Amino acid sequence: MERRVSLVAAVLLTAILAASSANARPFEYACKSKYADLKFSWSAEAAAIPSLAHRLRAELALEKTKTIEGGKQEFAIREDSGSPGIGWESITKITTSGETGRLLSLSRQYYAFTGGAHGNGATTGLLWDRAQAKEIKFASLFSSPRGYAQELRGPYCKALDAERRKRRGGDGKLGNGISEFDTCPRLSDLALIPSAARPGDPFASVHLIAPAYLAGPYAEGDYDIALPVRSQLIRLMKPQYRNSFKAQRQ
Repeated sequence: MERRVSLVAAVLLTAILAASSANARPFEYACKSKYADLKFSWSAEAAAIPSLAHRLRAELALEKTKTIEGGKQEFAIREDSGSPGIGWESITKITTSGETGRLLSLSRQYYAFTGGAHGNGATTGLLWDRAQAKEIKFASLFSSPRGYAQELRGPYCKALDAERRKRRGGDGKLGNGISEFDTCPRLSDLALIPSAARPGDPFASVHLIAPAYLAGPYAEGDYDIALPVRSQLIRLMKPQYRNSFKAQRQ
């Protein structure tokens, strides 16, 4: 009986969330001057959560101030040295990777140019627990803080090396003599982002994303390795999160 009530509650919550997201709109902001070029956006699902949208607006305000002030300084330095003035660029794009009645999984892609030889970027995850009304860490899904490592690390390292060989023309040992480019990064250094095939579906995979310079040289870009959710991983989760994930056939 208890299980039936919880399932009905989950269905009702999912319906309410779907209606809320349908009424919300994606947010986009852009401003451009000779000092700065700034773009900042987030998905309708993020916009549908007032406290999260408020937080993102605060982050936008900080990023705008930092980019404009840094751009002004960069512009002045270059002009003083006789070079053409160049400002700063910042792009933040927050998209929905999946959502359930309990969890909203967001992917945050960030790129910035601050006057160097090239710009730099990274992808991070933002996992929002609706019941707690706050962001939680991926590790918080599990009964043991490191409970997921034993299930993800082996398959991740194997898939990463396969992708390295593909990008390096079949040779997995072309890290320019830098050992980090040939070894498997720590999971704590990666973005771990649960993902679903369709909105409202349980999470079916976890993306493990290493930015440029972590798993390979800059020219190789980010390494985004998607691992299917396995039943062993779900068993290690806290009971309240298990319904948000669905094991995939091996």
